[in-house]
Amino acid sequence: MARSLPAFRFLEELRNLLTARHPIVHVTTFEEDRLLKEIEIVASKLSRKVHIWSTSRGIYALRKSDNSNKGALNPAADLVGAIETFEKLAERSIHDSQGYLFILLDPYPYLSNRGANPIYRRRLRDFAIAIRTKGYQASCLIVAPSANLPYELEKEVAILDFPLPGREEISDLVRGFMKAVKSSPGLSLAEDSHEELMRALVDASLGLTHMEVQSALASAVVDDRRLDWEDVEKITGQKRQIIRKSGILDFCDTAGLSIDHVGGMARLKDWLRTRRAAFSVEGRNFGIKPPRGVLLTGIPGCGKSWSAKCVAASWRLPLIRLDMGKVYSSLVGSSEEHLRTAMQTAEAVAPCVLWIDEIEKGLSASRGYIGDSGVSLRVLGGFLTWLQEKTAAVFVFATANEIDLLPPELLRKGRFDEIFFVDLPTDEERRQIIRIHLLETGRDPKNFNLDELARLSGDQRLGSGIALTGAEIEAWINESLIHAFYRSNGKACELQTDDLMAVLDRLVPLAQIRSEEIQEMRHWAATHARSASDADTVENDRIALHGV
Repeated sequence: MARSLPAFRFLEELRNLLTARHPIVHVTTFEEDRLLKEIEIVASKLSRKVHIWSTSRGIYALRKSDNSNKGALNPAADLVGAIETFEKLAERSIHDSQGYLFILLDPYPYLSNRGANPIYRRRLRDFAIAIRTKGYQASCLIVAPSANLPYELEKEVAILDFPLPGREEISDLVRGFMKAVKSSPGLSLAEDSHEELMRALVDASLGLTHMEVQSALASAVVDDRRLDWEDVEKITGQKRQIIRKSGILDFCDTAGLSIDHVGGMARLKDWLRTRRAAFSVEGRNFGIKPPRGVLLTGIPGCGKSWSAKCVAASWRLPLIRLDMGKVYSSLVGSSEEHLRTAMQTAEAVAPCVLWIDEIEKGLSASRGYIGDSGVSLRVLGGFLTWLQEKTAAVFVFATANEIDLLPPELLRKGRFDEIFFVDLPTDEERRQIIRIHLLETGRDPKNFNLDELARLSGDQRLGSGIALTGAEIEAWINESLIHAFYRSNGKACELQTDDLMAVLDRLVPLAQIRSEEIQEMRHWAATHARSASDADTVENDRIALHGV
């Protein structure tokens, strides 16, 4: 079976920990059966006998050949009895040079600080100390979907994440499934382009567990007894549902969107257009490394979040949203584990766009860390390390409204490829935004004086340095439709410029309410970020509308 690079690294790290006789290793995974197969290979190479404990089966040997001394095992043992049995076996390793690997499956209900008998935590800690101090040729593995470590065991445990199947593993699985479909009576396979179909099915399956891939492929052929191109979207749909179950990551629907739906931001669009090649096969073959990502900060309502959706759609990459607020948990170690799981899943789905909206709410400056026992600092450190060292094609598209809340280490060069400041839209940008929203409502922009509307929605009417944001323009047009409908007593009528003007007189722009804050943002951006707009070259705006 072909293994991905993360899988090789995991096995190498696990082998090193076992060779060094680290007392307890926690492995985070839902794929218990797949992990045990890998552990069996590692244990065989290290000449270790493997014994497993679970609440349902008690103690049993992973391999039949390791079950020779049945008298030493207690199949009905609870966790304390299992640890005592394991320690008796470990004591033998000092004299007979036989190494052991003990595995505890889902033991955390016994180890919880909330209501569980403390003898379980104390007994496991005693066993860990004995492994370290008495020379046992043994280690203990904890296998569970999450690392709910009690405080007493934190210093005794090393945490590893078992990676999801990589492209090579899924390719083997899909190829085998296609071969089975082709040879099975009553099932059929698309007549041509088998290799292209296989690659598409693999791309659709990235980010799923081995079992989920098998289930998704089987479900895809159930309805019509056929595996073809329509099943690619079915598998993608199932993957969206599966990833949503995490509660941390979510798939965003970008169907029907393109960069044409973003008005202005010519300089940002041009920057993004040049980096699209990094995600193509030709770009990878040319040696282009995947870009890390971009941070957009600036005035709220100016299209930062909307840009993430439109760019992902234009690049034809899945858009995955990470809710940083859902990363945090009250359980010790859970917040860091949630972040690792999210990063691991994003890498498995790559190439993709990882959207982190209002990142300052999850990774705020140091004054926000007080009172959380250092959890925020550890989450920040884990995210920064991943952002700096990631090699997978995960493009991080982060947005922030209050840049001063972000820690400076997140803003230094090397974290993001570029930081852009999104200011209030210029006259030409407002013209584009008005046009886009009129089209969205089914109105012909040619029936309106766009130049005049753009001028009147800016500082020439509202005051120096004041203009409507993109969100305010959308609300302006929607409110104008309501006004026109009410004016005609609910009868069919056409939206007129007068309707737009009547509503505009009642609007109080954000730039007028928060003028001092906006000036501070601009002052910071002058030396720390690039402008997303290029006000000097209006023609670039028009080209960029069709660029990415």
